[in-house]
Amino acid sequence: FTQPLFSSNGETILLTSDRTGEWQLYKLDIPDRIITQLTDDYQVHPHAPCLDGRNMIAYYWSGRLLKSVDLETLETSVIYIIPKGYLPTVLSITPNGRYLAFAFFEEFEVSSLKGRVYHRSLEYMYRRPRSLILRVDLKKEEVVPVWGESAWIAHVNISPVDPDIILFCHEGPWHLVQRMWIVRVSTHEVWPLLRQKRFLERAGHEFFTNNGYVVAQYSRRSSPSSNDWVYYDVFINPVGEDMRRYRYPYLPPIHIKTNSKGDMAVGDRCYPTADFKKGDSYIGLIRYLEDGKVEQRPLCRHNTSWSRAQHSHPHPIFTPDDKWVIFSSNREGCCNVYMAPVVWE
Repeated sequence: FTQPLFSSNGETILLTSDRTGEWQLYKLDIPDRIITQLTDDYQVHPHAPCLDGRNMIAYYWSGRLLKSVDLETLETSVIYIIPKGYLPTVLSITPNGRYLAFAFFEEFEVSSLKGRVYHRSLEYMYRRPRSLILRVDLKKEEVVPVWGESAWIAHVNISPVDPDIILFCHEGPWHLVQRMWIVRVSTHEVWPLLRQKRFLERAGHEFFTNNGYVVAQYSRRSSPSSNDWVYYDVFINPVGEDMRRYRYPYLPPIHIKTNSKGDMAVGDRCYPTADFKKGDSYIGLIRYLEDGKVEQRPLCRHNTSWSRAQHSHPHPIFTPDDKWVIFSSNREGCCNVYMAPVVWE
């Protein structure tokens, strides 16, 4: 939900589906509601692809292979191969389609909490897998190692306004890590973004707005054993300045994504009032007010089961013209893609 998925005209969106029995890439023509299969590959990572919306080229992982596919000709190319024994992260691309950023981390055999959702989170965090962030110059066909360390690195995002700036996270339970970090490609400088007090503060689901600010879902509590979390959405620039916090009066969404202007967001949980029922089943619109608070309106019911981990999470996003919200739900048994018009009532 943080990767570029739309064509520049907003009429095509990149999807993944396992309708053939294996995960593959598809394009959905939104006006005509036509879906077209793009790949017939092996071990496609369903949550990692991104789209160069100008040149209509999608990038994805097929096992250890970083590949591209042209949405018109269906021609594929191998861009990069990660070393054996490592796992890739999501892909992030600049709006002009020139720079691609990602990371890979050491693969471990997990020995604890098997069968649980996100079962590897604690063990991977404490075992500190070796990780490496890279940026690919697709024009020069040049791959540059940007930053590496013995920490579980994931969720790499390259700035849409400055390809020298890359946002990444230290993965693990949000209250146990310093989640957000910035690396400057040209100098390899690294610094934490939105410093957290361990056990008391958490942040995550970070992404860049169109103007290059970082948005994150943030919360804090009074003690490590308490459950009195106070929830915010935070806007901050990559150097850690000009921070704005917007507080939720009740439970926040699970995931949010801002519109093109950054003055509104959409989330996949909505509790606008204390007595609102079944907010976990609603897509909600969010407005950021000048007094540092948020105002919410239910948009529609997504009715997903939240099962199968990420696959059934709604992960709502705006279309590029901000007129529609697109989200996923398994409300009819299988995960499908849905649209709802953006109406504030």
